[in-house]
Amino acid sequence: MRDRARLLLLFTPWLTAPLAVLGVYLAVLAPLIGVTWVGWIVYGVGVAGAIALCLVLRVRYRLWILDSSSLGVMTWLQRRL
Repeated sequence: MRDRARLLLLFTPWLTAPLAVLGVYLAVLAPLIGVTWVGWIVYGVGVAGAIALCLVLRVRYRLWILDSSSLGVMTWLQRRL
């Protein structure tokens, strides 16, 4: 159970890449959201796109916890073909 909780808390490429893309997307389009109602549709498209990117990357990357101690966690990140 402890290893599973640590696995969920570690940021892997399938989580960090969509969050970074979503952050840039929303920072650029924030003025559009405040000006017109179309901005909210664009906001929803950005969130849906980030979720889709997350699901695509989730299939490509796998993370294993090799060792876990009070000093830290040793992980292995593998990219699937």
